[in-house]
Amino acid sequence: MSVTPIFSSSASSQENASAQIAQQTAAAATISGHLFRASITARQMALAAKNSRAMVMRAGSKAAGLKVISDYFDDLADKTITLSSTINQYAVAISQNSVRQWRTITFIDKVRKGQSYLKRAEDTEKAIGQLEPAVDKASIYRVELANKLHSQLKNLKDQLENIHHYMQSSNVVAVTFRLEATQTGEFQPLLEHMAETIDGLTNDIKSHISTSQNQLNVFNIN
Repeated sequence: MSVTPIFSSSASSQENASAQIAQQTAAAATISGHLFRASITARQMALAAKNSRAMVMRAGSKAAGLKVISDYFDDLADKTITLSSTINQYAVAISQNSVRQWRTITFIDKVRKGQSYLKRAEDTEKAIGQLEPAVDKASIYRVELANKLHSQLKNLKDQLENIHHYMQSSNVVAVTFRLEATQTGEFQPLLEHMAETIDGLTNDIKSHISTSQNQLNVFNIN
């Protein structure tokens, strides 16, 4: 996995890099927003799972086969909430990284423009040389930020895939839950409704995760 490099000294390349980082910052903010909404939906899923478990307990022996499934939903919802929070932290960190890269690029660009201006004046060779260490230090910092971004993006990509797999499992289990509910007599309509609710919430979370995964394309991850 790699991130398209954005380092160059030309003015046009600096402008392109600034534009790319602006896109990355916006993408990270979008991801963060979708993950926040996913975490809210996960809490709703947790509540629905607890309600289904309570209904299964009321149904007694008629719903014996649903207890394990209900417990699974509850555990899955808790894992989703935790994972959403972790992923959101990565998204925020990536956004902060992008802002720092933009500031560093802006600084280097201004120094380069200052050097260009000084070259047209007399007796400025020493002044130009004194600026170079600052540019070198800023360039090294940009490389460090890029490497850190690489790690952050890898973690974010992996975690988004994990939560997507969780939601796929939830869809499958919801089908099983509905099938088992047909054996519960008068409790069937309520339990089927709960299964449909959990399935709908699962799909909402999947939608937020898919949007977040698409936003990663802005970072040109290979």
